[in-house]
Amino acid sequence: MEECKIEYHGDNDGPDLPPAFIEDDAIDVLKNKINQKPAAAVVTSDREGEDIESEGRPPLPPMVRRSPYRVSSVESQDDYESITSMTGDDNETIQHSTDVPILEATLVDDSNDPVYDATLVWEPVTHNNNAAKDGVRKTKILQRVLGMAMLLIIALAAIIGSLDSTVIFRTCFGIILGIFGCIQLYIAATLYQNRSNVLLELYQPVLLALFAICGAIATFASFMFTLPEFDISCALRQPIIFTCLSFMGNILLVRTWRIGCIMGASRSFREEDNNARVGKMETSITVSRLAIMKLLSRISSWRGFISSCGKKKSISNIGIRSKITFADSMWVVAVLMIPQIILQIINLSIPSVRLESVEVYEEVYICESDLDSWSLAVGIVLVVIPFFVSLLLNTKGDGAVPDQFRELSEITSSLFASCCILIITLPTATMIKDTVEAYAYLMGASVLSLTLPLCFRIAKSFSKSSLSIDESSEYSSGRLKAAESSSIMGDLFEKMEKPDKALEIDKCILTLFKSDGEYTWEDGFNSSEIRSLGPKELEVVVSTMIDSAKRWWKVFQSKPSDNEGEEAKSRAFRTCMGSLSIFKEAPAKKLMKDRSVIFPGYSFMVAMTKMVQTYNPPDGQSPEDFENEVALSFVEETSFQQYHHGRSLAMKADMMRKHGRYEDALSALDKMKLIYEPRLHSKVILQEYVSDHCAELLAASVSWLCYLGRKEEALRLCDYIIEKILPEIGEQEFLSLSLILYPICLCFKDQGTDKAAHALELYEKHIIQPMAEGGKKTHPVAIHMATPMMIILNCLNSDGEAYASAKDDIVYMLNEEDEKYPSYMDPVAISYYDVAFSTIYAEVCLCLSNMNVCGEQDSVALRKEGYRYLGISEATLKREDGSVTSAVAYSYTLVYCRVLRKQR
Repeated sequence: MEECKIEYHGDNDGPDLPPAFIEDDAIDVLKNKINQKPAAAVVTSDREGEDIESEGRPPLPPMVRRSPYRVSSVESQDDYESITSMTGDDNETIQHSTDVPILEATLVDDSNDPVYDATLVWEPVTHNNNAAKDGVRKTKILQRVLGMAMLLIIALAAIIGSLDSTVIFRTCFGIILGIFGCIQLYIAATLYQNRSNVLLELYQPVLLALFAICGAIATFASFMFTLPEFDISCALRQPIIFTCLSFMGNILLVRTWRIGCIMGASRSFREEDNNARVGKMETSITVSRLAIMKLLSRISSWRGFISSCGKKKSISNIGIRSKITFADSMWVVAVLMIPQIILQIINLSIPSVRLESVEVYEEVYICESDLDSWSLAVGIVLVVIPFFVSLLLNTKGDGAVPDQFRELSEITSSLFASCCILIITLPTATMIKDTVEAYAYLMGASVLSLTLPLCFRIAKSFSKSSLSIDESSEYSSGRLKAAESSSIMGDLFEKMEKPDKALEIDKCILTLFKSDGEYTWEDGFNSSEIRSLGPKELEVVVSTMIDSAKRWWKVFQSKPSDNEGEEAKSRAFRTCMGSLSIFKEAPAKKLMKDRSVIFPGYSFMVAMTKMVQTYNPPDGQSPEDFENEVALSFVEETSFQQYHHGRSLAMKADMMRKHGRYEDALSALDKMKLIYEPRLHSKVILQEYVSDHCAELLAASVSWLCYLGRKEEALRLCDYIIEKILPEIGEQEFLSLSLILYPICLCFKDQGTDKAAHALELYEKHIIQPMAEGGKKTHPVAIHMATPMMIILNCLNSDGEAYASAKDDIVYMLNEEDEKYPSYMDPVAISYYDVAFSTIYAEVCLCLSNMNVCGEQDSVALRKEGYRYLGISEATLKREDGSVTSAVAYSYTLVYCRVLRKQR
């Protein structure tokens, strides 16, 4: 498809629409129209259903596709030549100038009512394709070289067939093998040269380079079939060729295993996961694939154990993506090669097995041994097994590699071609073994049938992968396809904990949609580029920018205090703001039936504003105005999608709460409750947004009601959440459970012994017990939140008496060297449930100081520590101008300040 610009005119101004699309088969006609002025002629199109005639130059394409409007009619102008087009029952008059084709058209809707007058100008949008053109030029040169090489090979084969001379045969055959071997070495060198290419990194180019090198070695070793008169040639040819072929098969197998493990933490190949799944397996293929993946992961874990001489415990790499390195891959290959290596050592070291030169006729030699057929059969089996196992690992199903990296069709087609050739060559070679030249030629062809098809597939995949992100040229479909495949790579890099690589991929994807130059995080897209985006392109650009913002935010969280972290934070905000702005400005937005692509952008923008105290909103807006605008836009965009609309109303309430408008926030939540049905919506929202923000905001509003003095209403809301919402949250959703239960426990703990006991029961059931079972899967924020809450609830339920871990808790709180929580927990607690985390720890100190088991000295020390935490809390909650970030949180701080002063 080519793009054309739509310009509206006249009294009835239409909305901005994205470019119309002109049929592919009309593009050449249009280009000829612009570039040439042919002599007068009548041109007729035989396209079914239409008859087009034109004098003077080729016609414009009559079919311009757009939605929801179509071209109905146009008015002619004196200085334009006229073309009449008939398509079905519609008649159109289309004019064009000598320079730029123009359609003066009326757009109509489905009922044929005129909607807008428009000028359609064919103006191809040029995109960045210099790299693609350079790649095409190099490809053409390489094709010419390969063509000449193939002609030379054909000529040498003809010479071999026409001249009966051993010297000429060996010379020609050696050149043929040399050409094929050099081609494989060229592939290996190119792969190694591009090993740092971000688009190729996931394809593991170094392993593929070793694969091609082994193929070249096996190809060169095939020349030894022409030298049966030498014992060394007879002895070495089988070990070299079989070892190389086994190495190639094992590399294919290990590459698939590594990709599967990179993608598979959520569906990891741990023993407990397999046992849980066995009942759901539909085929034995899936069971076998998972078992093989598990075995290979176990083998990779032996490396550390063996290298440390048994000092380091063997820990499987299953599901631990970042630990599956190149060294791990090579270790697994080496272990899998052991049977073949042992066999070939036996072939070389035992005289009865070793192939030796035998003279069968005068000056006619063949290679034989007493156990030749046995060792040959075992060697072939060991060569074949890795290839078929790699086929198994590339099948679809549970635990399989993603489609982007599945090589089932490539391996299958290569092995099919190899089998077809081997069926012809091997039986024939066996029958004419005494004819040295023919036997050598057929055996060389057999080896080449195994190495060349796979190397050809690698070269083909390499050329596509290395250029895929730049080869889009002017075609929208090409850009979208390249963006889709590259997006998968970016996701994989993120799963491998390589956000810098993922961001590089994102930048390449966004560059596809730039009309000039490379995309930069600072400049983004200009207005003309935004207007040129079609609906699908807009979706890709917006989703990629949102993903990029999330990745920049992760970089910031990993380095929050240095310059790189600040730059990452700035880019996260700028990129997310850019995605919202582009979606708002792009004309293609009006043609999108489903606008949910932008919803994560709104959600993430709000999440970022909650986590930082300062940032720079666009267009000089104040943070409050910007956040309110984002919240209102989210509500408007989701008005026809129920659970998204509930989520947006919760976010609107959250923004109001952040700015101290608690009554307004509660009113927004009242509207949300009319839409939000926990049984229907909670799991869907969790799946879409990671956490159920509707449930979390309802729980957070318990603190607002308490602050406003509406405690009875707060208690009723707590009962509703416990009864209706809590059962819908999964046991493994630790963060959501913590955010929901924390405000409820804070409310219950001050409502008497019964409520405090109920709070302890709830927290143990939904947080502590699942957390103990979940282990490393527990969210770190949930872990930090659990410790102080359990101490407070235990103290309140013990009536001043010592509970089981009371002494340990006192020691823990008085241990100055032990950092209780990371610095980010204070802003997290304030932004999610309106209490400073340091205030919670101040309450912990107060509760422990009143325990009977606490001595006078420890009690004084705990109160002192409580004051220290309250100082941290006050510093966190107060801005430079003296205002507070959260009135609710500050009220808690003031309460405990007064209590500690009384007990001092």
